[in-house]
Amino acid sequence: MIVFDMDWTLTPSKWKMDDEMVILFKKLLWKYKVWIISGWKYELFQTQVLPLLWDDEKLLSNLYVCPTCSTAMYLYKNWKWEKQYSLDLTNTEKNHIVSVMNNAIDKLWLKPEKIWWEQVEDRKTQISFSALWQEAPLEFKSVYDPDFKKRNKIRDFIIDDLKWFNVLLWWASTIDITKEWVDKAYWVRKISEISWISLDEMIFVWDAVFPWWNDYPPLEIWVTTKKVFAVQDTKKYIKMLVD
Repeated sequence: MIVFDMDWTLTPSKWKMDDEMVILFKKLLWKYKVWIISGWKYELFQTQVLPLLWDDEKLLSNLYVCPTCSTAMYLYKNWKWEKQYSLDLTNTEKNHIVSVMNNAIDKLWLKPEKIWWEQVEDRKTQISFSALWQEAPLEFKSVYDPDFKKRNKIRDFIIDDLKWFNVLLWWASTIDITKEWVDKAYWVRKISEISWISLDEMIFVWDAVFPWWNDYPPLEIWVTTKKVFAVQDTKKYIKMLVD
């Protein structure tokens, strides 16, 4: 089984898979079971990944999708994508997280001059803070917090109030908050249970990993990993796997 992170591993952030990646990914699905995990909500998979891979049921039955940092899972059955589980936050939990996040934004004076929409988004199973908004242009997102100092400052400020939750950084401008025990390591274990594929038969492909980042937890359970530095590196690795 090959397990992929999404942003900057399979695609640039919020972009569709390009034509070359689609062809390679289909070849990969004929040979391996493949899982994609992302901080994205499921609706983005529906527009930026899944329609591009539409082929036949056998091919898609090898693809497993986990949006919002593994807090939900979708499998392809009977010609449609079916939700297998969804670890929804309660209204009380969501209201608490949103309140804490908004307080941090106000107290730390970290609100940018220009925001494309709301900074705090309710994704049902996860609350996501995106400094400029999730759909802001990449050229603005990429320079907002390249050294992580702003988000680490926010994380330090909120961590005591959110000690019963999992608080992880994600790429250029995002903080994801889920239930305490839910992260990508939880998801990898879940994969193993559902697929009957052991952890030592998996390879996790990712582009960036640091403590408190959402790609880091699988390393703590000793899953074999492949580091890539850009989408082009991922393409080279897939070519090696399918040749």
